[in-house]
Amino acid sequence: MALAHEVWACMKILVADGDGGHADELSARLKALDDGFEVILAAIGENLLEAVRRASPDVVIVDMGRPDRDGLDSVRALNAQAMLPVLMFIDEDDPHFMEEAIAAGVSSYHVGGVAPAAIKPILRTAMAVFKRMRGLQARLTEVEEQAEARRAIDAAKRLLMSQEKMSEPAAHRFLQRRAMAQQKKLKDVALGMLRGASAKGEQGRE
Repeated sequence: MALAHEVWACMKILVADGDGGHADELSARLKALDDGFEVILAAIGENLLEAVRRASPDVVIVDMGRPDRDGLDSVRALNAQAMLPVLMFIDEDDPHFMEEAIAAGVSSYHVGGVAPAAIKPILRTAMAVFKRMRGLQARLTEVEEQAEARRAIDAAKRLLMSQEKMSEPAAHRFLQRRAMAQQKKLKDVALGMLRGASAKGEQGRE
């Protein structure tokens, strides 16, 4: 618990103001709420990704007066390169824009003013949602990589069965032995074999 409190107490928050009118006020509210918060303001006209690189924050708050698709593009670019929890506060309700914001990677979306007492729970919730979504994304990536490896291995076995007249178990053992001898993953050996066969096929057609 002490470690969790320490991490929370030294949280670095980047505030990006879409309209240039809310950042100072929000920064003051955050600092008054917890003097352990380090609040950094994105410079006027500064790209969100550049601000994140400069500040290295733990969480990003994007404060907008009205829906701004250019702002969403910045959030989308941020999540493609440096995934972080992103909270968005916006004055005008727009259900379609909300859906776009969530799809762009916003962890927590809020319309209208937020009471100071609610800010900490909102931050905690956003970070918890972000952590879960990142875990799901990592799992999805792992499953996709496993499926890709299986496809490559199966294709390499079919190649050995066709060209070397091996049975499926024999082809699998052949790949395993080569992987051990080369100290490589089975998938990498299979991909190397497939690339070699493709190169030979292209040379034969020339």
